[in-house]
Amino acid sequence: MSLLPFPRWLRNAFQCAALLLGLVAVLAAAEPGPASSGLAARVVHAREEKKNDARLSALGEIARSLSLAEIPEALRLAHGLTSLRERMALGDMALRRWGELAPAAAFAHVAAMPESYSKIEAIRSVAVSFAKADGPAAAAAALHMNPGRSRLEAIQLVGEIWASVDLPAALQWARTLPEGAGKEEVWRRIHFVWVHADPVAAAPSIREFPAGEYRNALLMNVAANWAAIDPDAALRWTQALPAGEEQDTMQVMAVESWANADPLAACQFAQKLPPNLRPRAVLAALDRWATQDPHEALQWVSRQGDRFLSERGVAQIVSTCASVCPGDAAHWVEQLPLGPVRDNAIGAYVDTVQAWDPATATRLAALTADAVARQQRVGLCFQQWRALDPEGAERWLTGADFPEETKRDWRAERTASAP
Repeated sequence: MSLLPFPRWLRNAFQCAALLLGLVAVLAAAEPGPASSGLAARVVHAREEKKNDARLSALGEIARSLSLAEIPEALRLAHGLTSLRERMALGDMALRRWGELAPAAAFAHVAAMPESYSKIEAIRSVAVSFAKADGPAAAAAALHMNPGRSRLEAIQLVGEIWASVDLPAALQWARTLPEGAGKEEVWRRIHFVWVHADPVAAAPSIREFPAGEYRNALLMNVAANWAAIDPDAALRWTQALPAGEEQDTMQVMAVESWANADPLAACQFAQKLPPNLRPRAVLAALDRWATQDPHEALQWVSRQGDRFLSERGVAQIVSTCASVCPGDAAHWVEQLPLGPVRDNAIGAYVDTVQAWDPATATRLAALTADAVARQQRVGLCFQQWRALDPEGAERWLTGADFPEETKRDWRAERTASAP
């Protein structure tokens, strides 16, 4: 990747800054005052920690509380440590702290470091601080770095963060970048900021992206964010997309986003979509509805008279609720009439709950009407229950309505698998 012209005055400014910082570091090392001697003592004290994790944590805490004047001394002390882990704990965190206090100077220092993992990690934190403070200067400094991984990281991060502060300026800068992988990634990252900030304006630009993962992700963000502010316009936009999977996916995303604000309207709209798309869209809206008012969502889907929708919809609502309000979800399942809808709901509840409450999952699984599914579900949940509470599980099994042969098989399964 070729470099853009770098103004002589700005290059001279960075050189002067580096010289001044180097002078500060030399003076701090040669003539330690009260602050630096105190810092050295704190580092010595931290290194006296016997436990490795506590020692590294203590060094990191020192770095996080450094003043600007202490940073050169902290870097000198870190450089003198023989333990690489201690050096990273103090030195890398000191660079991050420098980026918080004086991002331009910290960036100039890190940019001059030799390529290494530490440099890349430092660039990632310092570039963010620099771009937030002064996007144009950060962009110019990143482009002036020597070619390498850290330069790419800096350019991409600066573009993304700058876009969150001044989107038009970052977009204009990205258009002027030389061609190459760096420009493509910057363009993508800025677009992800753009589709959240202004999905309506960003939508036409996304057509420039070739078909693939990034284009799909950007379009999905446009659909979701646009529908949150104007569902009618967002759905008209999705309908104007080329027919096919891309259009279908964006319509589902728009319906799902709409359901966050008005789930009933979103579900009613989804029911009018073509048959191949209707189930996906309705289930997506129901999932959002279930996080807001699961009982109301359950009542609505139960009234639709569509067997497929009832089976899948009720199961999805139960699955969504069981991890948050398992007692309510179990009660709703028990109130359902016997049949496939109830059995599917029991299966959804069991799948969600069995890992952390196998006792409740076992008892509900035993209500499954289908004999084969009932035995499979109960057998799986029972083994998990007995692993946590052998006595309680055994008491339940003794009185459970299963053939004695089945009970013996479940007991034997545990015995055979025991160490």
